[in-house]
Amino acid sequence: MRFRTGLTVRGWVLLVVGAAAAAGAAAIGEPDLAWVGLFLGGIPLLGLFIVLLLSPRLVVERRVDPPSVAIGEPARARLTLINSRALALADLTFRDHTPEHLGPDAAFELARGIGSWSQGVVYEVPTVMRGHFPLGPLTARSVDPFATAYRRWSVPGEPAWLRVTPRIWELPLPRAGKSSGATGEATPQKVGQAGADDVLVREYQHGDGLRRVHWKMSAKRGELMVRLEEQPWDPAMTILVDTRQLAHMGSGPNSSLEWGISFGASLANKLVGERQRVSVLGADGTIFKPLRGEGPTSTDRLIAAMTDIRPSGHASLEACLADPDALSTAQAVVAALGVLTALDAAALVAAAARLAEADALVPDAAAFGLPPDRAAAHDEACRLLRANGWNLVTYTPSTAVTEGWHELLARRDAS
Repeated sequence: MRFRTGLTVRGWVLLVVGAAAAAGAAAIGEPDLAWVGLFLGGIPLLGLFIVLLLSPRLVVERRVDPPSVAIGEPARARLTLINSRALALADLTFRDHTPEHLGPDAAFELARGIGSWSQGVVYEVPTVMRGHFPLGPLTARSVDPFATAYRRWSVPGEPAWLRVTPRIWELPLPRAGKSSGATGEATPQKVGQAGADDVLVREYQHGDGLRRVHWKMSAKRGELMVRLEEQPWDPAMTILVDTRQLAHMGSGPNSSLEWGISFGASLANKLVGERQRVSVLGADGTIFKPLRGEGPTSTDRLIAAMTDIRPSGHASLEACLADPDALSTAQAVVAALGVLTALDAAALVAAAARLAEADALVPDAAAFGLPPDRAAAHDEACRLLRANGWNLVTYTPSTAVTEGWHELLARRDAS
């Protein structure tokens, strides 16, 4: 929108009344009354002249502080409005565009007299939805001193971007959080701690290839030693987040989908922060996969990946679990699941048959008010998982992520 100019309700009333008075006075031969009518009708026209020629020449500078927050945390948009027109009469109202997922646009007023000026404005941005959101453009509305005419236009200025991430909860690590990978060898140290000259070795075992023998270390220790750094660098834990849109209830930040994403992001963030090996899998495939030798940037990459998750159109988990690389190197899987079917349960049982540990958080069908037939199928799928070694805990709409996780750990330790 470049700009739009028009009359206010008051302006239209004055224009119509003035024109009618002038016409009536001319018809009955009353020149004094005609002048009054012309005066009344001329006020809105003067207002149009003022808003067209004497409106401020504005630019806006915008930033968000902080630019990245978790759902529910405060964020503020800081605007600096600059008027470069020295002769400007302005009674200004503004509306800064906010994406509909975050709530209504921000509105504020400024009353300014003649002269150039600069003004700062701060307002709170609701952070109720995960994602990347642009703030802007800013729309200004200038009204003449008589409030008979207006001009509306978009103020030049770059939008600012706000990133709203999943809520990250502080979760304790499970005892298996430092378990071995698919190779069966215990991790000798945390990922990323070995430098270029640090060689990880173990004793030679029958079946090891001679190309893996570290001759210098073997000579030093007096027995054959083989390299560990050439072992596949695989995740010791896979976090499965059920991202299927049809498998979840509710909407917005209180939906079961956002609950699962928040849980997956929290646990993965803890493991990455401890430099443990972890990957995150969704219904459409891998969401986050560690990179060999990656440093602190892995946390930022994880949060960015979890923020960008979009609901999947897949009807079943079978597609993602059928990928031979999905769980091929994991010894433990922790899943945040949605509503399950028999097909989902069969796929999960088959995929986790070779895992050392399989844990899952699933929604409580009754608490979420599922239709009876769908709830019965979900409950039957859960019974099938439990019967095949899955450690399952249900959560309700009021269950906090930390509560569900602690109950899952308690069940795991008790089994």
